[in-house]
Amino acid sequence: MFRKGERTGAPDLTLLSARSREGLKIGLSVSKKVGGAVVRNRVKRLLREAIRPLENSIFKGCMYVIVAHPSLAGKPYDEVCKQVRLVFERAGRLTC
Repeated sequence: MFRKGERTGAPDLTLLSARSREGLKIGLSVSKKVGGAVVRNRVKRLLREAIRPLENSIFKGCMYVIVAHPSLAGKPYDEVCKQVRLVFERAGRLTC
């Protein structure tokens, strides 16, 4: 996926996308650079909740991986939502 797909960035996120016949799949990558286990799990929860309202408008023919940068750890929920939307818009993957 990392070699075949497209890479799109936002200030605190990177979106990797690749065509797929399997339908919509979204993975999250939060490395130890982001913080300890508690911080990483909080970032993953925030990302999942930020994706939830966009699920119906995300292009279904791709697999996606959202890579969190260490700077995302201190951001509030509304900022995470803005960045998730921004990265999907920059990639041209929102249907609305």
